[in-house]
Amino acid sequence: MIISLLKKELQLIGRGLHGILSMFVLSFTLLFLFHFSFEKDVSLPIISLVGIKWSILFITSYVLIGQSTWEERESGAGQIVQIFVPNWLIFLIKSFVVWIFLVFVLCLVTMGMKLMFSNFSKILLLNHLLFIIPGSLSLAFLGVSLGSIAASTRMKEVILPLLLIPFSIPIFLFGLKSEFRYISDASSLNQSVFLMIFFCFFYGALGALFQELQSENIDG
Repeated sequence: MIISLLKKELQLIGRGLHGILSMFVLSFTLLFLFHFSFEKDVSLPIISLVGIKWSILFITSYVLIGQSTWEERESGAGQIVQIFVPNWLIFLIKSFVVWIFLVFVLCLVTMGMKLMFSNFSKILLLNHLLFIIPGSLSLAFLGVSLGSIAASTRMKEVILPLLLIPFSIPIFLFGLKSEFRYISDASSLNQSVFLMIFFCFFYGALGALFQELQSENIDG
């Protein structure tokens, strides 16, 4: 059953191939713009580069979540699956698939940044991904749960960005601050990573709980 759900989510995202390609093009277009506009004249500070990386994470998460939500609504797959599978399991699997795509995109973006920006190339790849991996998982949990809320309203395409932007700001700011603090002082690693993992559990548990409450309201 879990394998079938994973295939379903991969197919939903795969249907939006043009949207995924546009996401890649947009991400690397931003890198090229910053590279040719600033890096040619003066090396960008590391805090700016970390901010660019987290900004791209937010953009890609919004594109993937919006695409998956739209495809599921148009195909009616979500309503059919909910008859046989608990909502919390659907939520976790959808979040996991979105997270895998986000990590893949961010790995490519990070390698591209290491090639383009001199200050970025001095840091190991694992250090760049250390905060992005739990941060992207938190954004996946948050985005999928908010996408479910938006899908149950009349203004579906409008509600999702209105909800996603303010609620994702704490993850964005704390992840950016934690990564920069770790780069400046490696001794702060344990506390920063622990708090990022706490964000993952918090948004994951909150999203799963909301899915169950939503299903009870529909059944009632």
